[in-house]
Amino acid sequence: MRKLLKLLFGTAFLALAGCASNPYQITTVYQLNNPIYKVGGSQQTEAYRLAEKRFTYAEMVPFASVEQLYPALQTKKIDAAVFDRPTLDHAAALYKNSFVVLPEDLAEGHVAIASSLKNKALMKEVNAFIKQYKEDGTYKEMYRRWIENPHSDMPSVKEAKEPSATLKFATETQNTPMNFLNEKGELTGFNVELIKRLALYLNVKAEIVVMDYSALYEAAGVGNVDLAVASMDVLDSMKNSVLFSDEYIDCPVAVMVRKEK
Repeated sequence: MRKLLKLLFGTAFLALAGCASNPYQITTVYQLNNPIYKVGGSQQTEAYRLAEKRFTYAEMVPFASVEQLYPALQTKKIDAAVFDRPTLDHAAALYKNSFVVLPEDLAEGHVAIASSLKNKALMKEVNAFIKQYKEDGTYKEMYRRWIENPHSDMPSVKEAKEPSATLKFATETQNTPMNFLNEKGELTGFNVELIKRLALYLNVKAEIVVMDYSALYEAAGVGNVDLAVASMDVLDSMKNSVLFSDEYIDCPVAVMVRKEK
């Protein structure tokens, strides 16, 4: 019965699309809940799980990282990519002749810094930093630099002259422009700049450790690292084992599609 409903839904949609001026251009999130479409996402993320719930009729296609979505979308292996809006906005700016991000958000997104439940005092300082960097214009400056400008370089950020301690920060490398390796193989991006600024604020030396996204929650929860900064979703399922900071970036879940000629 469900397969029959999907078939009827897709047939009805194609009939309606035939009347449109450009039947191939996806213009709303609503259109994607249809069996004729394939929607790709990074399987480990909350964005992918939210898309599965929203697009019950579409075919969901899992990928290991957001970086794999772009060639798949370009070569029509998928019809849409689901991920955090800042990352997709950057990709659309970088590939402005190929991609466009739909104006409607798929869902609210909540991104924070993660740590062990034992680090409440440290997280209080982290939240004070987040409040300050939003109020003094640093956040807006960083957003323009990394999200809106597709060819940004890491600015010079001072280090603590006499650090009181060394803290271990964890991040990953598969999410341009948030955390990635540049052409020289250097770790860079919004989250990396955030780590540097946070370390200065805390008067500590930052030791940055790179790991897979899937390992970040456990590493933070058990205290293998002091702070994990990698656009981590605030998951209800992790709140009993991981301490999350306040949200440090506006990060709704969005959808990117091809610009059909």
